Amino acid sequence: MNQSCAAIFGYNEYSKQIIQKIKGLYHNVGVFVLNDEELIAAQNHGVFAEKFDLSDNWQAIEDRFNVDALVVFCALRDDAENVFLTISLRATYEHLSIIALAKDNESMMKMKSAGANKVMPILQIAASVISDILAKPIVTEVLHDVLYEDSDLSIMEIEVTNTSPLCGTYLHDTHFKQDFDVILLAVVDHEMGTTFSFASHGHNHHIDGGDVLVAIGYKEKLTRLKRWVRGEAS
Repeated sequence: MNQSCAAIFGYNEYSKQIIQKIKGLYHNVGVFVLNDEELIAAQNHGVFAEKFDLSDNWQAIEDRFNVDALVVFCALRDDAENVFLTISLRATYEHLSIIALAKDNESMMKMKSAGANKVMPILQIAASVISDILAKPIVTEVLHDVLYEDSDLSIMEIEVTNTSPLCGTYLHDTHFKQDFDVILLAVVDHEMGTTFSFASHGHNHHIDGGDVLVAIGYKEKLTRLKRWVRGEAS
C-alpha cells in the first residue's frame, strides 16, 4: 500500500525541512516531540505537535493514523534516541515504513540494523543537495520515491582520498554513468567548505583529496564506486 500519511518525530532544523517538503505529498502529517521546548517551538511556528515518550505505547499513532498507510520519520536530535525509537517502532509494527536520520556512517549502520527502511545522512551537504533537487518539480516525485519509498536506490557521499585515482583529475575525465552506472549529483570542494560544484552545471571541477562526491544509484554500484574512489578496487 502506498503511504498517504506521515508521522515526524522531533522538531528541529531537519524535521522542519522534512515537513516543508512532504506536507503536499501526504494528506495527514503529524509531528511528535519529546519535550516542552520542542512543543513550544512547534506551536510558535503554527505546527500542531503532540508529546510522546520512548516507551512502547504507540496508541496515539494508531488513534491518528492508518498504520498500514503510514511512513515515519525518526528525526530526533540525538542519534541514540533515533535508534531506540526505530527499534521500538519496528518491534511493534513489522511492516511500517521507517525513515531515520543519522549524523554519520556509524549511526547509519545502527539505524539500518535497528530496522529502518531508509537512513538519510543529515550532513549539510546532503541536506543541501536534497533541498536543491526537491526545489525542481520535475524530479520531486522521482526523488521522493528514492528517498522515502521502498527502493534499492540510494544517495551516497564519498570522500576523495589523497591516494584516490580521482585526485588531481578533472570531473569530466571520469564517466561515472558509463563506467559505474551511477549519476554524479555534485562535488563538494573541501577548500570551500560546503560549496557545491554541480555536475549538471557543466563546471569541470579539479578534484583534490578531501573533496566529497555526492552520487545516486543502486547500492551495489555506489559501493563499487566508493571502493574505486578510495583506491581499494576497480
